[in-house]
Amino acid sequence: MHFGSRRITTAVSAAGILACSSLLAGCDPVTVIRCSVTALLESAEADSQPDDTQTVTATVETEPVDDPCDAADDPAIWLNEEDPEASLIVATNKVRGLLVYDLEGQIVSRLDSGRVNNVDLRSGIRVGGAETIVVAGTNRTTMTLDILALDPASGELSPLGDPIDPEFADEPYGLCLYHSAASGDLYVFANAQDGAVGQWRLDGDGRGGLTGVQVREWTLASQPEGCVADDANGWLFIGEEEAAIWRFDAEPTASTDRPTVVDRTTLGEPGGGRLAADVEGLALYVPPGGGARDGFLVASSQGNHTYVVYDRAPPHAYRGTFRVGGGGAVDGTEETDGIDLVAAPVGPDYPAGLLVVQDGFNYDSEGSRINQNFKFVSWADLSF
Repeated sequence: MHFGSRRITTAVSAAGILACSSLLAGCDPVTVIRCSVTALLESAEADSQPDDTQTVTATVETEPVDDPCDAADDPAIWLNEEDPEASLIVATNKVRGLLVYDLEGQIVSRLDSGRVNNVDLRSGIRVGGAETIVVAGTNRTTMTLDILALDPASGELSPLGDPIDPEFADEPYGLCLYHSAASGDLYVFANAQDGAVGQWRLDGDGRGGLTGVQVREWTLASQPEGCVADDANGWLFIGEEEAAIWRFDAEPTASTDRPTVVDRTTLGEPGGGRLAADVEGLALYVPPGGGARDGFLVASSQGNHTYVVYDRAPPHAYRGTFRVGGGGAVDGTEETDGIDLVAAPVGPDYPAGLLVVQDGFNYDSEGSRINQNFKFVSWADLSF
């Protein structure tokens, strides 16, 4: 979550502090001050938005998470291919665990398993002889990578083998899954705030679950978090929050010495990149029936409340920027952390795909700050 580098020109009013203090009762003092300052960002923009920025509105918002402060973080979409309108969204409340939402934004189930920060999933994975929706999350309470199964009928989550101990020196933070087209193996990537990155192959444990076998590790120069794997092309994209988006080879035998830089967090600087730190969520738009390199990479540019779109194919050319504004029944989004995206039609409301984004500043219909949530956006409303 980006905060320290903001250049704020608007004074923090006592009324603003009191309003945020009421919302954030029980939070630490730094969080209360942060709320008071960031609530003014719309009138004191620190990082400008590009001239080509499109504005879309969200169609649906989820029920807020149960906890105040910076609690909601990362979503993962499960597409029900047989009945798209029965698709589900698994999302993190990084204060207490995981939530599962339906397409109306209603909570279907909760799993209070600890401070789960990032989440990802893959469907159609054979585990113990059955096709399974595998869900993985970084748990900062237990310092583990939790491997779970999602029941598509009930929306319930249950353990799928013992958690993985990544043996990081720092808390596990970002995470994504990779289903290799080359080998058919399923992997989980995770990173820590000190820059450590690891890769584990998920093998059957002989008891109907999965176990992790570490196959690779390396280190980035500074804190990473968001990541997404391109299963068809064998690529791993990682966001180094204050620096860049990097592309690595996702296969476990590949070198990590020379990653490809997709873009940098130097928006506004001469010859700079398109991102305003922090780089947060990353997602792929993979059109059904398209080629292996058709589609887009989308990044949450947290420092200026936007989302940046690049070609999926190298050299990952810039395609445009958009923001989620208010104006309808659902408020806009700011300070977005995690995002997820599916390109297939998800019912009549999302004919070209569904984008789910976390909202750092959530407001009710009367304009009062309430607990964070997630917003749903129709990709058909964007043009790239």
